[in-house]
This record gives sequence, structure tokens and C-alpha cells, in this order.
Amino acid sequence: MPVFFRNPSHASQTFNWRRLVLSLPVGVTLCLSGGAYAADSFLPLAVPATNKAMPGKFVYAQLTTPDIAQAEHFYGQLLGWTFKESSVSFGRYVQATVNGKSVAGLVERPLDGRHAPLWLPFISTASVDQLVGTAKTWGGSIMFSPHDIPGIGREAIISDAQGGLFAAVQSSSGDLEDSDAPAVQGQWIWNALLTRAPRDATGFYQKLFSYEVRTQDESQGPLRYILSSQASARATVNPLPPRLNSDAPARWLSFIDVDNVAESAKKAVELGGSVISEPHLDHNNSMIAILADPAGAVFGVMEAQASVDGEAK
Repeated sequence: MPVFFRNPSHASQTFNWRRLVLSLPVGVTLCLSGGAYAADSFLPLAVPATNKAMPGKFVYAQLTTPDIAQAEHFYGQLLGWTFKESSVSFGRYVQATVNGKSVAGLVERPLDGRHAPLWLPFISTASVDQLVGTAKTWGGSIMFSPHDIPGIGREAIISDAQGGLFAAVQSSSGDLEDSDAPAVQGQWIWNALLTRAPRDATGFYQKLFSYEVRTQDESQGPLRYILSSQASARATVNPLPPRLNSDAPARWLSFIDVDNVAESAKKAVELGGSVISEPHLDHNNSMIAILADPAGAVFGVMEAQASVDGEAK
């Protein structure tokens, strides 16, 4: 397994989190800590419980939005999600489910001109507190310190050195095992990090989650790094698209499985969303599109298949 940097001096300089908050849609809107909630407010991440962590697996995602009712209508109609309200002392929080399993959380926050709606991926770890220490050592910034969420587990929100935001979660119910069963519409199927420093970012995530790393054949386009854990591909690390400024913050783009990308893109527009990137075959011949919901939160849709060597889970 290649290691992309071996000591902290080789890590990129810590990203200026204040600039990050102003340039990416974040701020205090993302975190559930600091509010009161009922002990049984939140659905567990694994049903039935496995009590087994699968470090490096993407297990959940959270949307910050100014209008939960609008988001529920959009994602419910587009993906077939159903929703459960959670009891919190601030705003609103609902969890989206597919076949009774929790796949996402939607948190309502008023957003000003400095902030915008955002999807935040959650990555499993066996120890959030230990991971936070490692992240600091290797150039990351802790946006929200480790805290407990009843029913879900322990989480922290972290920025990598280039500004890519993610949450690390230590699930109190464990993580669902990878399955060979066909993907189901509405489930998260893939994640891609877009960053100005793919090699450094790969090293950072490898240190945190012990990913196996390999590169993708450059004949298929710009060099990409593939992150795998438990023998399953989890994500790619990609260079920023040329149209973005070279100093733009990194960002995670998460993809949801749909039965038909073209139909989903059309329906998203009918529901008040927009198409950022039209349906097309990606470098692995997977049909994808990049969409935005009515409030502007960006996400991808993909027709399920083996995206890289080894099934994506």
C-alpha cells in the first residue's frame, strides 16, 4: 500500500478555516451539538445493529437547508425517500430513510449570503477522538469537536488541509456490512473529492482511515486516486476541474443511486432543481449527472454498476 507522506512536515499547511467558512457553505449550521434532543430522537445508522465499525466506509450524509419542507418534497419525489422528524430544541431535523434504513439527515438553518446549502458526507471510524488527533497532526482543522448524538453515535466535523469538509462518525449501532445485493434507488453509491492537491489529500485520508490506495489508469483521463477499505472501493480523489480557480477549496461530491439518470435529471428540474452537469458517461462508463436541489445544494446521481476495480459499496 503506497503511503503518500510519511511525517507531518510533508502535509500541506492547514487551511484557513475562516476563509473556508466564507467561501464554502458551512458555519455553525452544520452541527447538531449545542442543542437539546430527546434520547431516542435519531434513527440508528445500522438496523439491525452490527456493533462493528467499518472504518473508511461512507455511511450517512447530512444536508443543511433553509427550507426542510421544500427539501422533503424535492428528495421524496425524486428519490422515493421517506422522512422521520427528530425532536430537537432548534429549527427542524428530519432523517431520510430507504426501505426503513436511515440514509441522510436534513437540518434546517437560516442561511445568509455567506452560507449556502450543503451536503456533508459522514465517514465511519472506530474512534472519533483518536481520528481528530490524527487529523490535527496531518494538517486538518476541527470545525466541530467530538460530541455524542443519541441514537447515532459520536461525531466530529473536519476540514482537510485544502478545505474539503466531512464528518467522522463512530456509530453506536455499528456499520452495515457491505452487500452484493443490487443497489437500491435513493442510497448513496459513490463519493468523489475534488481538490487542488490530490496526492496530499490522498495521504491525509489514508492516514485517517487506513485506506488502500491505487491510481487509475491515466489513459482514462487525469490521474485519480481510488480509496478502498474492507476490499471495497469507497471514493476517488480527483483534481479540481479546470473551470474552477486553482485556489478554490476542495469539496466532496456525493452520488445517489437512481434507476435512470436522464429521467432523474428531468424530474429534478420539474421539481424546482437544476442540472449542473448534463447526463453523461464518466471515465468508467457509469452514467452520471450533477444536480442541485431548489435551494442550491449540489449532489450527483448515478446508475449503479461496478465503478472501479472492486465493487463500490
